[in-house]
Amino acid sequence: MYTEVPAPDLLCAGRFDEKPGFTVYREHGARNWMLSLTVTNTADYWAGERHLVTRPGDLVLIAPGAVQHYRASPEGGPWGYWWAHFQPRAAWFSWLRLPEVSPGFSLTRLAGDRLAQAVAAFERVHRNAMQATMDVAQGRLIAPSRELTGMFATELALNALEEILLLAMIDHEQRKKHLPDPRIQCVLDRIVADPARQVTIEELARSVSLSPSRLSHLFRQEVGDSIVNVVLATRLRKAASLLEFSDRPVGRIAADVGFSSPYYFSRQFRSRFSESPSAYRARVRRRAPA
Repeated sequence: MYTEVPAPDLLCAGRFDEKPGFTVYREHGARNWMLSLTVTNTADYWAGERHLVTRPGDLVLIAPGAVQHYRASPEGGPWGYWWAHFQPRAAWFSWLRLPEVSPGFSLTRLAGDRLAQAVAAFERVHRNAMQATMDVAQGRLIAPSRELTGMFATELALNALEEILLLAMIDHEQRKKHLPDPRIQCVLDRIVADPARQVTIEELARSVSLSPSRLSHLFRQEVGDSIVNVVLATRLRKAASLLEFSDRPVGRIAADVGFSSPYYFSRQFRSRFSESPSAYRARVRRRAPA
């Protein structure tokens, strides 16, 4: 599985709505920067050893040379996202230092007015990048002045990209002043590190010196969901990955991700993915490139 790499000096952008399972894999990355903004549904990204799920408002920045591996999440509707490949202006490099998940892979989140501004800016990047490309390709055939128009269109596209990066930096700096509760982050880290581990809310509460009721309330306040649902979702997502990338039997996978009953696992999997584990595996294997 391999995806063509865009030309390093080409400024290009667009908006795609890709069906679940659509995958891009560039083992050696690209020689330019890539910026993408999820606007509808979710996508899976792999950053080093980490598997991340982007939701509407999540902005991903991938540096030159870093692996580009992402897909539209298998569950849910089409993944809608804006993207751009670009070479930065010299003044931008201090703005490219967004929170790193792994070397060369950064992720931040935009919301509210800033998200709306970023979407509008991506639209301008796309429109002006397309104009610049057409002018450069057709300039000599139409009129010499078109080449000048193309130069201005490129600058306008870069101006819009600059706006997106600045919005992300502003949002990041403000978020640093409102860091998540470290006790909740500790609980999340434990869940993600070993989703199969059987752990009770009482045990998690003791680990962060809170009462079970206080932890449950604070967790929902910070995360927006219950501990039980987050554990279940983490296990099912891990199971989906094992179904796709391993040949382990379904019953073995159920046990590996923390389900004592294969029947209960299948029922929960079907509830989340709208198909049985076996049907899911068959579907993603059929779609995988040869």
